[in-house]
Amino acid sequence: MSQLSEQEIQRRTRQARSGRPWRRVQALVFAQETHCWLCHRYVDQSLPGTTHPMARTVDHVTPLWLGGDPLDRANCRLAHRRCNTIRNNQMRAAHRPRPSFTVDAASL
Repeated sequence: MSQLSEQEIQRRTRQARSGRPWRRVQALVFAQETHCWLCHRYVDQSLPGTTHPMARTVDHVTPLWLGGDPLDRANCRLAHRRCNTIRNNQMRAAHRPRPSFTVDAASL
């Protein structure tokens, strides 16, 4: 799967985190799942969602920046905020281009 343009990523991110369709998917995930799909521990859904590291979030199995569908229920899973952040950081680091250096053999 090819990476998306920066504009397409931003569009998908806005679409994924706003509006009634997103709130429906989010509510469905919160109602149907009880454990973090990454660490397999129970998610206390009463914790404050934007501040507590173990609070509930909806994680996209295939990230939006890799072309995942933001509103597909099959692409959304319950996760702790901390687990979701760690996974996203690791995936972005793995996909980040690594610098390569070439040396002209004649200069050695």
